[in-house]
Amino acid sequence: MLTVQDVLKRPLFSKTEVVAGANGLHRQVKWTHVLEIPFFDDTIFQGGELILSTGFGFEWRDSSNTSFLLNLIERNASCLCIELGHHFEKVPKEMIEMANEYNFPIIIFKEFINFVEIAQDLHSYIINAHHEKLVTLDSISRKFHSLSLTTHGLSNILKLLQQKTEAPIIYLPIDGTPFSIPGLKNEFMEKLLQTIYEDKEHWHDRITNDSPVEWKALNHTILLQPIGAMDQIWAYLVMVLDRESDEFDYLILDRASLAISQDLLRKHYLDEKRLRLESTWLNDLLYRRINNEEQARGFISLKSKHASIRYRIAIVDIEDVFHPSTLSLSDEENESAIYHYSLKIRSGFAKHSFTPYITSVRNQIIVLAIDLGTADSSKARFLKVINALLYVKEGESSQIRIGVGRQYQLLLDAHTGYREAQLALNYRTFSTSAFYEDLGIFRLIQLIQHDQDTVHFIEDYLSPLISYDKEYGTELLLTLAKYFELDRSKKLTAQRLHVVRQTLYHRLEKIKKILDLDFDMPENRLNVEMALKAYQLIQQGEVVINRQPPLHLQ
Repeated sequence: MLTVQDVLKRPLFSKTEVVAGANGLHRQVKWTHVLEIPFFDDTIFQGGELILSTGFGFEWRDSSNTSFLLNLIERNASCLCIELGHHFEKVPKEMIEMANEYNFPIIIFKEFINFVEIAQDLHSYIINAHHEKLVTLDSISRKFHSLSLTTHGLSNILKLLQQKTEAPIIYLPIDGTPFSIPGLKNEFMEKLLQTIYEDKEHWHDRITNDSPVEWKALNHTILLQPIGAMDQIWAYLVMVLDRESDEFDYLILDRASLAISQDLLRKHYLDEKRLRLESTWLNDLLYRRINNEEQARGFISLKSKHASIRYRIAIVDIEDVFHPSTLSLSDEENESAIYHYSLKIRSGFAKHSFTPYITSVRNQIIVLAIDLGTADSSKARFLKVINALLYVKEGESSQIRIGVGRQYQLLLDAHTGYREAQLALNYRTFSTSAFYEDLGIFRLIQLIQHDQDTVHFIEDYLSPLISYDKEYGTELLLTLAKYFELDRSKKLTAQRLHVVRQTLYHRLEKIKKILDLDFDMPENRLNVEMALKAYQLIQQGEVVINRQPPLHLQ
């Protein structure tokens, strides 16, 4: 970048003097322009012009000196170079004061100078420098492209970009932790990131693929370029300059972002390919399309391929609270929700020493989690993952339910674990645990719930009570269910049902009379509780022991 300070070092400027605006010598010079008229507009200015003038063609009056100078300053000229002589003998005081106020250099030639020679000298320098930058940029672009094909393409590209620009570079991934090259001091890095995030509304609407977004912050120039492909943004590339930016900064930032986009696109393609293969392999296991253990282990990591493994199958069900039907979400919304939850699931399991393999069916994510940790802490760690996932909120209207199968060692048992996880998920209404082994008596009842003898068993113990509730609109079945649920505590049952204790006593006596048995006797109590739980399951998970009329048993 050619500055006014650099121009003063040129031989043709050896007999000059800076009479004002010395603090602005860092201003960039992009071109030269001879100006001998007092009035001009934006049609002849692009910004960054070094202005040469003798004062010929206009009369220097006190009223026009400052307006002429202010016009140059407002159009972002670099400096004003005046040849003292017949037309202009000295620089007026008011011009010097204004130039100092705006840090706008005024330079005087003490002797006659040929403006054409100055223009030729500076234009040659600028054009040659521009050509050298293009050659350099072409070379760097090829290096960027080569680095994008290496293992550590991203970090190598960022290091080269920082080396060539000598400016701090910050990489801001959409999903992930930002980092800088070189590592900035924590305090400055935090302030800089805070400024960038606070200004997001300002720069986000200005993002285009044509050029970076530029703004000033913390006495630095910030250049921000999006990185992505196919109308998706994966990250932002930020250059922090302690000077004014120039065209080279824009171009090299663009080339670096393009190379990083190619690197990320290739990795995204490989990730997508791996995930598709992973999904196909897991589906084949779950639906028993693989019948050889060695073949089943062919997809998992080499570390686990020949070693003893432990794993569980888990099902994460994503539900729209406002529209429980799985068809309520659009395909795009559903796919987005599944994708975000999958990222959280992978991260959660990896954090607690599990290797997850994932597939999805509609609004459910199925996970085969291989345990890499110690056996004695396996279930506790799995529970931590579940609890963390239950607090994930990807959308205000969505919630998740989780069911987990028993632990297995052979991958060919995955279909059994999947069935158990589905049952654990279905019975979450009745169980406080997501694990199949914690379902207790429900594990036995579900085996016989569709048997006709089970229906008869329920009828023998509950039919009179069900009929009585239906005929008189009472809540005796609900009362009995709560009574057993609260371990036959009359105080807690009365509180839960919002009735006084005398009312509860009356209901319990009425129930004994209707059923014609003493359900406080151990054997009778066991039979009635079994009948209640079987009745719940037969209703396909619907909560029927409530204030609604119960369904008829066939």
